[in-house]
Amino acid sequence: MKTSKPLVNALIAAVLISIPLQAEVALDAGAKDLKKINVTHSMMGFRDTLRFYVFEKEKAILRVQIDNKNTQFPVSGKLYVFAEDTTAEGLDKWINNQHSDGLFPDVPEPKATHEIPAASCKTKSSKPDKEAEGGGPAGKSMIYSVVFEIRDVPAFGDIKIKDFTDTANVHVAIKEG
Repeated sequence: MKTSKPLVNALIAAVLISIPLQAEVALDAGAKDLKKINVTHSMMGFRDTLRFYVFEKEKAILRVQIDNKNTQFPVSGKLYVFAEDTTAEGLDKWINNQHSDGLFPDVPEPKATHEIPAASCKTKSSKPDKEAEGGGPAGKSMIYSVVFEIRDVPAFGDIKIKDFTDTANVHVAIKEG
């Protein structure tokens, strides 16, 4: 049986069209040149640590939060995805409003917010570095160097967060007396 070339081409085209094409976006928080913003203080003094990983090209921000209530340092995360027309300045203003008193009324709002599963956020190690003064009502704090990792995060549609490990400073209040 001889098959005609147009029929073979049509079959190949039909198969290729039926394959879903997804352009996966891989966010690499471990990239050396990635903009990171750290927050360890508020108007009231030392606070839980916030680390914002800014993916300007992808219009996304990964926020990692390290609790400072005790030395277990639970880690959590959220991914915020913004509209394509969001500017770098808009992303910076949005970040500022997340930890300050909301100075900027005209910030972009995320079009999607994704919780990073708790099982994907882990504290690997911590060690006390030095004492710090001036933490507002808390007074003194011990600054810990905390190594954390985010791994095995399921994809959010076509967005994937690459596994990474990072280190952040976390202030823990020193209880007097």
